[in-house]
Amino acid sequence: MNAFKIFIASAVLLCVAASCKKHVLDKGPLDVIREEDVWKDFNLGQAYVNEIYAALPGSIERDLDGTTEIEDGNKDDTWTYAAGEVTAFNSPLSEAYPTYYAVIARINKFLENFDPENGEEEAVNGLRGEALFLRAFFYRELNDLFGGVPIIKEVQNLDDDLLVSRNTYDECVDFILSDLDQAAGLLPDPADAEIGRANRGAALALKSRVLLYAASLLHNPGNDMEKWQAASDAALEVINGFNYALYPNYNELFLNDNNEEVIFDIQYQFPFRTTANDYTLNPQGLNGAFGNSRPTQNLVDSYEMTNGKSITDPTSGYDPGNPYENRDERFYGSVLYNGVEWRGVTIETFNDGLFGPGVYDTYSTGAHMTGYYIRKFLSENEETNPIIFQDYRADQNWILIRYAEILLNYAEAQLNLGNEEEARDYINMVRERAHQPALGNGVSGDDLVERYMNERKIELAFEEHHYFDIRRWKTAPDLHGGPVYKMVIENDNGNFAYSVEEMDERVWNDAYYYLPIPQDEIDRNENLEQNSGY
Repeated sequence: MNAFKIFIASAVLLCVAASCKKHVLDKGPLDVIREEDVWKDFNLGQAYVNEIYAALPGSIERDLDGTTEIEDGNKDDTWTYAAGEVTAFNSPLSEAYPTYYAVIARINKFLENFDPENGEEEAVNGLRGEALFLRAFFYRELNDLFGGVPIIKEVQNLDDDLLVSRNTYDECVDFILSDLDQAAGLLPDPADAEIGRANRGAALALKSRVLLYAASLLHNPGNDMEKWQAASDAALEVINGFNYALYPNYNELFLNDNNEEVIFDIQYQFPFRTTANDYTLNPQGLNGAFGNSRPTQNLVDSYEMTNGKSITDPTSGYDPGNPYENRDERFYGSVLYNGVEWRGVTIETFNDGLFGPGVYDTYSTGAHMTGYYIRKFLSENEETNPIIFQDYRADQNWILIRYAEILLNYAEAQLNLGNEEEARDYINMVRERAHQPALGNGVSGDDLVERYMNERKIELAFEEHHYFDIRRWKTAPDLHGGPVYKMVIENDNGNFAYSVEEMDERVWNDAYYYLPIPQDEIDRNENLEQNSGY
């Protein structure tokens, strides 16, 4: 089974076009591909869908978690959020709205017109299934980012009524689920699919996420148990229906592409498609790296000790003078901290340290030095992943859905259905991979809910789940609307004094449960109602 790699779309189209044999007297212009040819030829249709994959949001660059309390994103849009200054004119991800609708329009055109004269029926149906999955994926993004968006499922012509009103959140959920159910009926099982393409497991896993979000407090204020049961059933179908498994080493999970935990990801391959992760995330000043996204002390304090106890527990053994000893191994796999060895150097995040505030601060971010950098997603191998200033070099795949999420989705649904023992079992599966002690029967009620939320936060940190989680749980006002902390470190000849200090006070506005519809879109469509509070 060959890995499917997304290359430059124009090159793919030209290559495919060159391989298509047509009658010598039936040639169109040789420098273009006629649209009707795309719909009649399976290979051209496949190249068309390939280009849609390229629009999937991948790499840390979008950095949704950077707008939350677990990370300082160090970008203008994250600071706009932090200061409570988001408007319809300056919103983070404002480009996602028109961009995703442009992609959806292309998918609609494909679904309406694709009818190839060649290609086996199973492959043709599979390609339609991929298009349906991708449409569901982009609508899920729009629905959870903006909250209830117009459903456009057919090709729009200039003489159509283009001033479409918004659908409700639940109507969008129903539409997304319909696409995913259809996709699951057309797509091959993971074992029979090309790596990197959507498959039946990916469709059902995305369905699990959609149903879990729809059952959560933000969208289910009446706590309808049928919604939680549907979320539970969807997650269990993935768990029981396929051979996904937790990858044994959390630290290597994000570097070993296409492993058994990956359900759906974006394929990267140097030099055809790469990311900026290496020079964006590595410590500021390390071979010109930016160190743009930094974990906060809020997140670091969330990692338990190896004995399973919180650092706030007086019996945990936590030593404020040696704060990074004996912590959950996911901490070491996710965070670069003062004193750790990395790429042949010792990370110094103390004041005037090599990578700390006061020495290397080309980007004037000293006030946002948290004392940490992100390690997750980064390779330590200098030969295969050299850090080159402003060079897109990294090509680790970006995981969009993985098995640990599905286990936690099921645990959350079971928790809300009142089945604490079942919920603990599945939380403990995720904890076991990190060699953390199992949660016992004594962990129940509100305590179990808090432990679950914390488990999800640290397991999925920086993977753009926390942004949505704190909104759907409605914990964002407290978490996002409070202080963000940093670690300040003083060095006295190798003796370090650690003190936690407030870095800034974040502002929460209830409008922030959703992003505003970009003002340009409102101006173009008088029937497009703006989200409340903007």
